[in-house]
Amino acid sequence: MRGERNPCPDGRLTGRRYRAGMEFRVVRPTSRFDEARHFWHDVLGWPVTREWPAEHGGGRGCIVGYGDVGRIEFLEDADAPAASGVFLSIEHPAVDALHDQVIAAGAQVVHAPTDQPWGHRSIRFIDPSGLEVAIFQWI
Repeated sequence: MRGERNPCPDGRLTGRRYRAGMEFRVVRPTSRFDEARHFWHDVLGWPVTREWPAEHGGGRGCIVGYGDVGRIEFLEDADAPAASGVFLSIEHPAVDALHDQVIAAGAQVVHAPTDQPWGHRSIRFIDPSGLEVAIFQWI
């Protein structure tokens, strides 16, 4: 695949190339697979792009996401450890409306919509799989 030059934040070019069509995927084993799938697909509206059944001793799985760049893969695992030390940060155009949806779905809200000094309005909550999620919009 043909690559493009990757600009640094200051606008310089690194000289490195990335491959078009690459994606970033977060993989989350969870004992609450059905709840996580429902929350991300039905509540947050992320399309399920792939699903597979439990086979060969492994649990079910699904991938949710938008476009070709960012996805979350949930793997059913009865012994999944608690998530810690990382959170997801996702841009969304309507944080306040999303906050209402998250509350209605019963998610644990870490902080309500707040204007941040770096130019974001953001919310944070815990999804059913135990991931902490920050949703932000530029203000």
